[in-house]
Amino acid sequence: QHLNVVMKMVKSVGLLAVVGVAAAIKPWMNTADDPITRAKALVAQMNTTEKLALFHGSCSGYTGNVCGNDRLGIPQFKYNDGPQGFRGASGTSTSWPAALTVSTAWNVSLSNEWGVAMGLEFYQKGANVQLGPGVCISRVPRNGRTFEYVSGEDPYLGYHMSAAVITGIQSQGVIANAKHFVNNNQETNRGAVSENVDERTEFEIYYPPFEGASNAGLGSIMCSYNKICYDCGPETVGNWSCENSDTLQRDFKERLGFKGFVMSDWGATHSASIMQGLDQEMPGSSHMGATLAGMVASGEVPMSKVDDSAVRILWPFFAVGLMDKPNPASNTNANNVTSPEHTKLARRISAESTVLLKNDNGLLPIPSTAKNILVVGTEAVAPIVHGGGSGQVYPDFVISPLDGIREHLGIAPAPPPPNNCSDGKFEVGVDYFNQDDQTSAPASSPAECCTLCAARADCNAFTFAPPTCWMKKDATGRRPKSSATSGICHTTPSPPSPACNGAGVCINYVDGKDNATLVAAAQSADIVLVFVGTSSHEGSDRADLSLSPYDEMTAAVAAAAGKKTAVVVVTPGPVLTPWRDQVAAVLTPMMPGQQYGAAIADVLFGVVNPSGKLAVTFPQVENEMNMSPAQWPGINNSLIAVYSEKLNVGYRWYASNPSVKPAYPFGHGLSYTTFEYSNLAIQGRTVSFSLKNGGSVAGAEVPQLYLKFPDSAGEPPKQLKGFTKVMLEPGASTTVEFTLDDRSFSIWDVSTHAWSVVQGSFGVMVASSTEDIRLNGQVSP
Repeated sequence: QHLNVVMKMVKSVGLLAVVGVAAAIKPWMNTADDPITRAKALVAQMNTTEKLALFHGSCSGYTGNVCGNDRLGIPQFKYNDGPQGFRGASGTSTSWPAALTVSTAWNVSLSNEWGVAMGLEFYQKGANVQLGPGVCISRVPRNGRTFEYVSGEDPYLGYHMSAAVITGIQSQGVIANAKHFVNNNQETNRGAVSENVDERTEFEIYYPPFEGASNAGLGSIMCSYNKICYDCGPETVGNWSCENSDTLQRDFKERLGFKGFVMSDWGATHSASIMQGLDQEMPGSSHMGATLAGMVASGEVPMSKVDDSAVRILWPFFAVGLMDKPNPASNTNANNVTSPEHTKLARRISAESTVLLKNDNGLLPIPSTAKNILVVGTEAVAPIVHGGGSGQVYPDFVISPLDGIREHLGIAPAPPPPNNCSDGKFEVGVDYFNQDDQTSAPASSPAECCTLCAARADCNAFTFAPPTCWMKKDATGRRPKSSATSGICHTTPSPPSPACNGAGVCINYVDGKDNATLVAAAQSADIVLVFVGTSSHEGSDRADLSLSPYDEMTAAVAAAAGKKTAVVVVTPGPVLTPWRDQVAAVLTPMMPGQQYGAAIADVLFGVVNPSGKLAVTFPQVENEMNMSPAQWPGINNSLIAVYSEKLNVGYRWYASNPSVKPAYPFGHGLSYTTFEYSNLAIQGRTVSFSLKNGGSVAGAEVPQLYLKFPDSAGEPPKQLKGFTKVMLEPGASTTVEFTLDDRSFSIWDVSTHAWSVVQGSFGVMVASSTEDIRLNGQVSP
């Protein structure tokens, strides 16, 4: 035993000696130095060609790639989509709830857990940069990518939620990439529109989520496709985001102190813009390759700028540990990185993020006395669980709501419906060419491809391009292609036969397409669960906020079953609910991910007490904020979008226009219990109060702290400045405390280009939502 101890000491001394020699030969490998020092030491050893190789895409594999440097031990850069999970081969990674769903949990710890799990899956897939999370503010209710963004419509919420997820991702040896910087607030004409915004609004509304990410040690950001015009006239077109020195170089790097690097969105580089703040072009080298090399050779771009960009790119590789512990060769894109633990976490996130919007007379949770449960709508058997585009992850399986409910009640799942792929009614020579083509599998014939599509709940159309079957949500984008055969995968719904468990609880399902069948089933049920949904996609904004064609079906159920009806709404953002007054309960899991059915069953039956809060406002009507065409989608054929609302974004607009009441406000979300607020106390900058669970079941509440600035500040009447999630047992109470800081009382001063504390008396509002203020007081800086 003593000999073993001696041998271990000798080995330890030998290892230290080797490390010491390595550090002497390669000073950037001295782990005692901080990451910036190490990155600078490495760049000092690089020749110009090696430095320039960092500034553009090269090599192959993954969504994007930059070749490594064997001489200096720099690993290959492996970038992969996307903001809410690893987008790759179908069924080999977890299809998490969307970022907007995570934001509705209002739980910083949960956001961090989500980041850790995603980071681990990227690491195990061999990627070292996750192209996510998305952190933009929701300005336009119909924006097609709202579901991708973890900030909702509030900069304070975005600051803290983005910081948490980024810390989680990077803890796994994967560099996070916050996107899309900045003002990527619409998909309509996103590749040309100029977002015209003033400096104060930029710093107070749109920068904070990126600032929170930066302060959490963020390694990289992705600049967006749009243009940005800073303090411009309403008809002035700005500079491309990826070559905008105001936003990239001056604001984010210099004023806000970002230490990482800026990469372009794919194809968003329009020039060799290193002097304007762009560090890396993706995915190729059209501008930051030979063109930039020539500019460096001529002296147009100084070596100091080259070195700065190189240090920025290499710093996060040291900061997250990639230089000291490279991703092993066994971690490849082909790995299946799902796990039972991640499946459980996806279920927990979805359940905790579900928002109970309405629950008249305590209809939910479903009581044990309900023996005849009717499930309505095709969304109960083939649900939408995610949006489309680079943020889409295709899972190995999806738990449908009907299957989740059956499982909870101990009833075997229904058999899959038959398909008619054997009919052979395909389109020869046609390609369904759309962005929803990320799921593929080998196939030998159109019939086999159709069968593969029919086996997936999220596949309705396919294109067979030998030897690959591309599975899609729809058949949009039809174009001629001689080698392709495409088709629609028809399915026949299972007949509405009830299934019962040993306790006599029966589940009946109708798809809602036949009104007479629907009405008869609804009238005889003890409780009716209606499942509806809508989606959105990168590349286009939503046509409207409706749930058409589900609104008509929901209205028919409401007329037949009335206050024994609960409606579950899957949505990528704000949505209209014109039937809400005719039903008893409304819930939304937003975009719930692959464990949707299991999670929603947990909520419906009270296994999980809902505690989600809306991160975006649900309006009563289309364009409730009265946005003009100049604001969205923009004038001159959507070339210029003017941010004339300035600070009045989302709930701030409603606070400034109190006569307009939304259907469901920002921060709203009910529980199966009740919470009592009392004993407000304000000592200096600390706001405290008592919170009690006044009901009979355990539950979590999210108290929110809003401030009203003095009128002289020119701010909207309500601004979120604090939130926390508090779990309480029945009858239990606790003291909740928020401590404000200088930033809480500050506005962005455009004369000094810095934060400035506003003096005077501030209104304090402790609330359960922006429209549910429980306690009021006053505080001064």
